[in-house]
Amino acid sequence: MIALQDFSRAAPVSATLPFGAMAAVPAQPKLNCASAAELRQQLATDFAASGDWFTLCRGLRRKGICLRMREGDLWVYDALSLAAISSCEDLGIDTDELELRFGPSQPQQAAAHGA
Repeated sequence: MIALQDFSRAAPVSATLPFGAMAAVPAQPKLNCASAAELRQQLATDFAASGDWFTLCRGLRRKGICLRMREGDLWVYDALSLAAISSCEDLGIDTDELELRFGPSQPQQAAAHGA
């Protein structure tokens, strides 16, 4: 796993939320421009080189990152703590373009570790 800076300021999301529900999760502060740019650079190769959701998620997982849906948007999460880091939109990642490339099957709601 590649060590990344801790971009999250939020407390870890409880892995015991029923059915992976994200209700009652506090609002996530936005990353500053420098942190967002660094994270975008760290993840850019995975998003550009992947040909499907599985390959993308596997590559991100090796970096300690996972993708989850949150309030209808695709978000980047810390894979160990399941703390929300940033929405893909805030990182400049076009989720509509990902759906065109990979198909409509997006990553699942945030759930227990190892999901």
